[in-house]
Amino acid sequence: MGAKIKLQRKGTKNKPFYRVIVQDESAATKAAIIEILGTYDTSKEPSLFHVNEEKTKSWLAKGAQPTEKVRILLGKAGIMEPVDLPGLHQKKSKKEQKADEEAAKAAAAAEKAAVKEEPKAEEAPKAEEAPKEEPKEEPKAEVVEQAQDSKEA
Repeated sequence: MGAKIKLQRKGTKNKPFYRVIVQDESAATKAAIIEILGTYDTSKEPSLFHVNEEKTKSWLAKGAQPTEKVRILLGKAGIMEPVDLPGLHQKKSKKEQKADEEAAKAAAAAEKAAVKEEPKAEEAPKAEEAPKEEPKEEPKAEVVEQAQDSKEA
């Protein structure tokens, strides 16, 4: 059983309040909670984050993995090492995602076109070399035949 430390949303519409919980990794979000570690209130300024440090450290020692948001909060609380926020993966807008997909498709198409052109480039010199060799051999054969004809006459 892999445990996960995550946020569970509570509160009413437009007034979110979160509990920091330990839950089975494969369990549904509404499944049984193993343990409640603390709370996170985003409606207050500044946001309030309270966790039981001893319980949290013991769950981390047992191998529980925090979600990305909980990992950031635990870093700010000093329970784990702080996270480099600019280095984290940023979500992209739908327009940016579509632009990236189109760019990837265009790059893939360009690679396919380049792969198709390379064999043609290799075959072309072979085709040019072959006709040049044949005419050189044919005149030699004719010259030899003409020389034999002149000897007979």
